Amino acid sequence: MNDHQSFQRFAALAAIISFPLALGSIVLSGMALDFNMEASTNPALLLSVGADGASLSRWGMILDMLGYYLPLLPVALFLWRWLGPRDPDWVLFYTYCGLGYILIGATGAVILAAIQPPLINAYAQASAEQRVMLETVFNTIWSMVYGGMWNILGELLAGIWFVGVGLLLRGERRIFSIVTMILGISALLDSLGMILNFEGLALLGLSIYVVLAPIWTLWLGIDLIRKPVQID
Repeated sequence: MNDHQSFQRFAALAAIISFPLALGSIVLSGMALDFNMEASTNPALLLSVGADGASLSRWGMILDMLGYYLPLLPVALFLWRWLGPRDPDWVLFYTYCGLGYILIGATGAVILAAIQPPLINAYAQASAEQRVMLETVFNTIWSMVYGGMWNILGELLAGIWFVGVGLLLRGERRIFSIVTMILGISALLDSLGMILNFEGLALLGLSIYVVLAPIWTLWLGIDLIRKPVQID
């Protein structure tokens, strides 16, 4: 097995492994809030989940990093190597967007994993006045990560990456390329909705992306195992 084949297999396995980790992040984050959908518009509710909820939210963010972001590093580099000869400049641009999305997303996840539990634990013992301050701090951090890093900049970069990759794959994996472009468009809708302060549009894009992204990585991983790409 040459180096290209070895790395391709590594990227495929990383993509497959990311699927259960991404699902785990959704489940643990939901459990922390008893699957209260109101938290999407009022994240300060997370401060009231107690010690058990703090632990669940921490692990939810760690799995978010390991499910939605870091496994895509070898995937992005493999796609760059595979698709690069077709249009080197554009593929390099798309890859940089993908790597930016991965770095920003993983950074946001570890920030929340590190900061949320101590704030939640402090909130349980705080006075009414202290709780107001903690809610302000928490909402500020959440807005920075969720409203800025993840859902404006991160999703914008992800959208460009996926749409670009989808366009380049049309010739040989047509159905997969369509799904890839749908994934990219959903990310762009989320980013645009956040930029325009259009909550419904952002929620639609995010909902599609959160569900479709793990399916996309699993699909790609299985496809590369079954039909390895020949790279010179």
